[in-house]
Amino acid sequence: MQTSEEDLEPKDLIRRCNLVMKAGILMLGAGTSSLRVRDLMRAVARNLGMDDVRTQISYTGIVITVTRGSIFRTQSSEIRGTGVNAHRIELLHDLTKRLRAGEPLDVERRLRVIEHTRPLHRAWLLVTLVALACASVTVLGHGGWRETVAVLPASAVAYGLHRILLKAHLNVIAVILTSTVVASAGYVGFAAILTAIVGSPSTAYGVGLISASIFLIPGFPLVTAGLEITRLDMSAGIPRLGYAAVVLLAMAIGVWVVATLAGVAPQEVPVPAWHPLLLWSVRLAASFAAVFGWAMMFNSPTSAAVASSTIAMIANAVRLMLLDHQISNHVATFVGCFLAGLLCAVAGAIFDLEKIIMTVPTLLVSIPGGAALRALLYFDTADTLRAVQNGVAVLLGVIAMVGGLSVARMVTDPEWAFTRPDPPQLRFGLLRRRR
Repeated sequence: MQTSEEDLEPKDLIRRCNLVMKAGILMLGAGTSSLRVRDLMRAVARNLGMDDVRTQISYTGIVITVTRGSIFRTQSSEIRGTGVNAHRIELLHDLTKRLRAGEPLDVERRLRVIEHTRPLHRAWLLVTLVALACASVTVLGHGGWRETVAVLPASAVAYGLHRILLKAHLNVIAVILTSTVVASAGYVGFAAILTAIVGSPSTAYGVGLISASIFLIPGFPLVTAGLEITRLDMSAGIPRLGYAAVVLLAMAIGVWVVATLAGVAPQEVPVPAWHPLLLWSVRLAASFAAVFGWAMMFNSPTSAAVASSTIAMIANAVRLMLLDHQISNHVATFVGCFLAGLLCAVAGAIFDLEKIIMTVPTLLVSIPGGAALRALLYFDTADTLRAVQNGVAVLLGVIAMVGGLSVARMVTDPEWAFTRPDPPQLRFGLLRRRR
């Protein structure tokens, strides 16, 4: 039975508007793009009988206007900061699909359940997996066994402290800076102990310094910022990019301070002279382990983490092959990330998973951490030319990562490729747009 406008009390409209806003805040707070936030809010509004909903979304706030007949309501809300919760993104994505299909749902109850859903993984497991991920990145950076072993406890302690400080609601930048210093200093300390036991330090000593804090890289804000800017959604994209830049700056300061005090020398580490079978076995295993740990840290379902890790293993193999054939790093990175984006789109269609929770973790193996460290150390020694060269390499690497994923998204998702309100279907079988 259709409710007439005369029977619709303003307080009922307020309640419905609050539900639309709550859905948007939950999705935005989970770290996904503004497009997906709008999709969810419009689906909820239609399900609640609203004629129209207009949204203005920034990095930390939402303004909406809902309309029903001759009455409307404008409401705004903000959050202090967004985190990353891949499981919540997936639950809300599933809710969007059900609402689009016209399935009758108790939206208020569903949102309450999603809001209070507990993390999928225990803290001790995440600490272990994050430590293994950081150690795997050390291996991919051509670090030796001493660097890899030293990174394990350093990153575990730093990540555990990171979780504690965030739960205490400490300023996010202070948390990042503190965690970076603890990770880097912890690595220096554990590496010194190993050096005292086994002898002279390794030439790959500097590799572990950046790898120990690699879990702090703002992957979700960086990728979503790139996607937002690609769609010219500046109000959401630029603040995300600014946040990611500030986080990276805080990490850079922390690593630079420890590296300077520890006297780390800026040097490139060559590819180990191993048998090709051993080299590629280690590379593939490290790629899988690194991305799996990072994905689990984002509270991804295990199935999505396995899918991300498998895709990253394939895409990183292509990237490393191109590097072995003297292709420039940013070109190889672009190709690898583009391939990862395509494979994530296929996996998302097959396993019915939201693409963003798979694509972001695949970035970890492509991050130009070595060049970033060298840029900092060369600046510290007043070697401006080499510092600028490495800094440009880092910038090109980041652009290549985000650009590769953005182009893949535009190729596989018509909502990103077109600006029309109802973009055409993509006729690629599995990649057909789902409604």
